Amino acid sequence: MLVTGDSAARHEFGGFVFRPLAAPSTGSSEIALWTVDVPDGGDGTPHSASKEEVFYVLSGSVTIQEQTAGPGDVIVVPANTELSLTGGPARVLVATSVGIKGTLADGTTITPPWSL
Repeated sequence: MLVTGDSAARHEFGGFVFRPLAAPSTGSSEIALWTVDVPDGGDGTPHSASKEEVFYVLSGSVTIQEQTAGPGDVIVVPANTELSLTGGPARVLVATSVGIKGTLADGTTITPPWSL
């Protein structure tokens, strides 16, 4: 299945825009891959994820776990590690495993719709 950036579904959460490129909904059984557009001054909700996540900065600049990354840089966040994505404007490519769940600071667990 071919998924183009323009044809990918659009999910908005807290001013961030997520576009799934690979997920079960697009034919991937093991890898979840999406872009996230971080708005200028983006301040993501602190959370932890049940799977390792790899963040590859395509454009702009973001900070995750007090590490600032620009175009071509990668930040790897181990599973079950609290993180928050801040900065922008930026576009980031995120890779992880299918089945990821997020846990917010208040204990609420979510399955990101862009990973399904």
